[in-house]
Amino acid sequence: MKIMKAVTAVILSLIIVIGITPPVSAASATYYVKILSKNINIRSGPGKKYKIIGKTGGAGSFNYLGAQFDDFDILWYKIEDGKSFTGWVSSDVSRRYLRKAAKPEIPLPDEYESDGTAYSDIEKVVHDSALEANAIGVQVAAIRGSDGHIFDWTYGYSKYGEKDMGNATKIRAASVSKAAIAVCALQMQEQGLLDINKKISNYWGKKMPKSVSLATLLTHTSTLCYLSMQTDPEKILEQLTDKSSYTSGKVGSSKSWMYNNYGTSVAAATLDMASGMVLEDFAQENLFKPLGVDMSFFAGNIEKQSRLATLYEADHGVELLPSEAKYIVPDGEPGYNSGNYIGGLTGSARDIAKMFYMLANDGKFKKQQILSPESVEQLEKRYFTAEENGGKFRQALVLRYGADRYGTNGVYYHTGNAYGVIALASYDPETKNTVIILTTGASHKRDDDGVYKVCSDIADAVYRNLDKIEVPE
Repeated sequence: MKIMKAVTAVILSLIIVIGITPPVSAASATYYVKILSKNINIRSGPGKKYKIIGKTGGAGSFNYLGAQFDDFDILWYKIEDGKSFTGWVSSDVSRRYLRKAAKPEIPLPDEYESDGTAYSDIEKVVHDSALEANAIGVQVAAIRGSDGHIFDWTYGYSKYGEKDMGNATKIRAASVSKAAIAVCALQMQEQGLLDINKKISNYWGKKMPKSVSLATLLTHTSTLCYLSMQTDPEKILEQLTDKSSYTSGKVGSSKSWMYNNYGTSVAAATLDMASGMVLEDFAQENLFKPLGVDMSFFAGNIEKQSRLATLYEADHGVELLPSEAKYIVPDGEPGYNSGNYIGGLTGSARDIAKMFYMLANDGKFKKQQILSPESVEQLEKRYFTAEENGGKFRQALVLRYGADRYGTNGVYYHTGNAYGVIALASYDPETKNTVIILTTGASHKRDDDGVYKVCSDIADAVYRNLDKIEVPE
């Protein structure tokens, strides 16, 4: 073993000095890792705790041998040069490398012609928007507020060229996950476990430099810097008690607004600390099961694993395989899973539609009052106007409110973008119409409101036509 390590080190040294990268062998694996930058650390194992055995010397491709998540929910790829070198690289380095698939050549679908019905008109927009965005797969679900009827539209593949996208396919919904965190926070508040306006130091048991609350974390006004994710609550507490972890801004001020994944991960960890429970367990019991959905913050907890989609980036490189996603499972102790909650919510568009429709319906789903009307009102409170990606909106508790969108007076919404998934989850508080769009492999192009165009175009068609759809008796 020591001899093999020595040989590997020599090979890596040559790569670095000469400035070339190993070629992919003729017997290349189905997937490969394309390195797009030099000086990427290659380690002896899947995690930063492992020794650096070399660095990449420039752009090139490596055979993909497998993947594994480390303790921080970061995916690591095992790579080889087709000869003797093997090592591990992290997927969490500003997209400087991507894993790609040797995909089959598939002809574009035929042009879709609407039959003139409202449902078919929407289907044409889904089809045309997906083509324009070069998407691999699209999944759309809508619930009509007037009668609670649910509608579905799908396009493309769950697995490119092999498995069609279905309405029950499970997709990692990226930052749409944050809406579920907010719902759980308000449910815990109703149960007397916490107060979202109290200082989080009350739940961590240690004084902090600033009076940060769950409300400020969930409105992105905590003044916390965008720090490195931690899964150990003791390390999170070290960050929270360090003055250098904060900006000089005023907590809760609109001037301190900064979209912050780290801040939301702290909110999730705080829910664990306040309740003494793992948030995933709380969500299953109080949110997902009452909604009747097979949904989870952890893909490995999805009951029907065969429904997990392969996730693709916009260039159709493979970002996450179901065989990897099944290993995303929670730690059994409170406070140790915070990084996964901010983007790990996995379910179908139908599943997520039920959660957002519950909010549109004053916290009620079917005959169950999952969240009180007072809590929904608190969630929908519009604190201030913020701007991001060229679009303006009113910041609510995690959610955003966009006025005059999609033929409505306004919608509450949240977007998502991670592991190649582009998503939009929304509802109209006046009509209670709810629209969810999940895509894989689609363009990241945005509209004038800062929303991903493929999602926005589809949402516009659904909202404008949803009440026109006739349902056979």
